[in-house]
Amino acid sequence: MTSAQGIAKLGFRRWYERQLIEGHVYFVTCFLSLIAIAATLELIDWHAPFLQVVYMLAVMMGAGALCVTSLRRYQFILSRAECLGSQSSCEHCDAYGVLHVIGAGTGGERGRELFGTSDNPWIRVRCKKCGHEWRMENG
Repeated sequence: MTSAQGIAKLGFRRWYERQLIEGHVYFVTCFLSLIAIAATLELIDWHAPFLQVVYMLAVMMGAGALCVTSLRRYQFILSRAECLGSQSSCEHCDAYGVLHVIGAGTGGERGRELFGTSDNPWIRVRCKKCGHEWRMENG
């Protein structure tokens, strides 16, 4: 689901809250995989049978890949939420997050090359209080 679809479905405030929760789930995953790397490194016995050492190294590599992937996803989600959150106040009535999605730009290759999903480069919104329209850039 793109950010425009999520905002249109949930409303901006609920979408933003869910983005923060999802981002911090990825952060906790990154932290737990770091703990797994440290614990596995501590448990490696270099005098053990070869397959056991290979198994421990494979666990470390898997945890490292999970750590890097979850950290990148955490940064992507939080930067997107911060970028759109900073633009969600109406300039005329100063209402925060009280908006309706009118339209959105197509995703393109930016998000697809990072995570396999596309995201909207811009979202056209209208304030629910005063009717002012503006464009939120997702840069």
